[in-house]
Amino acid sequence: MSCSGPRDSEIELLKSMFQPGEELIFEDTEGLDSWMAENQRTIGFVLKLREEVELTVHLPPGYPSGDSTNPVLPSVTIRLLPCSKAFGVNERILSSRFNTWLEEVARTGEPVVCSAIEWIQSELEAQQLGRGQQNSTDPAIEQLSASADPPHLDAGDAEKSIVCLWIVSHHIRSPIKRRLILEWAAELNLTGCCMPGRPGLVIAEGEAHKADEYWSRLRNLQWKHIQLRDREVIGKEGYRCRRFPDGFEELFLAHQSRFQWLNQRGVSSDQFKLVFGIPGRLPQGAEVHKRHLWIPPK
Repeated sequence: MSCSGPRDSEIELLKSMFQPGEELIFEDTEGLDSWMAENQRTIGFVLKLREEVELTVHLPPGYPSGDSTNPVLPSVTIRLLPCSKAFGVNERILSSRFNTWLEEVARTGEPVVCSAIEWIQSELEAQQLGRGQQNSTDPAIEQLSASADPPHLDAGDAEKSIVCLWIVSHHIRSPIKRRLILEWAAELNLTGCCMPGRPGLVIAEGEAHKADEYWSRLRNLQWKHIQLRDREVIGKEGYRCRRFPDGFEELFLAHQSRFQWLNQRGVSSDQFKLVFGIPGRLPQGAEVHKRHLWIPPK
């Protein structure tokens, strides 16, 4: 039985997760298709993760074997980029731990590259979370708060107000980040959604101090680029007519379908333009896929 199928599928998945030519660089792009079809040559490529680490990967013929009694092991080498070293990450220790993990997992005979990416991201996230709680004041929140609070709210009311944060990231792919986005929203009793992809969008609606804490946590993770585009004040404490009453969701939508979903929840074309820079337009036949639906806040 040919083993090219699983290897092809893993490579296609990586192409969908990373930008070919920038984040995913093959050693021989011209011969890639024929090599994959023949399954007789090693396929090599470099993966750049979060501008902090590079993985040099070689997938030999027969990988993955699908047989734990006769595994075909890939070669995966870690190289830390300067910014990771500046954060105090020890390349020798990280590589040693990774190689131990990889040897054990690869002997199952299953595809391992995506699991390796998640393992490394998890290790780097742990480093970032340790230092991420040190900073809590964000000038963006102060600036948007000053401009967003309507005149009829005094200082005391503003602290108890319900706000909606619009957060845009260069991309959201990391399983670790996606998990934290959902878990922190549930912990802080926020409603809204996360739309992974490129660009990534997070909308968080809830009590002002909890929403601001949420943004503070998110921005202290390592991102290529993340920005708080808007901070709407939509009501006072006890306000129940929210745009997103069904809890916090992770949604997988085509870019042209995002505005339709948001428009059904009262988001105008002008608000969409404020966040993305282009007016919202309604497409035909948009389909919504939901994951991780949280119980609505009490």
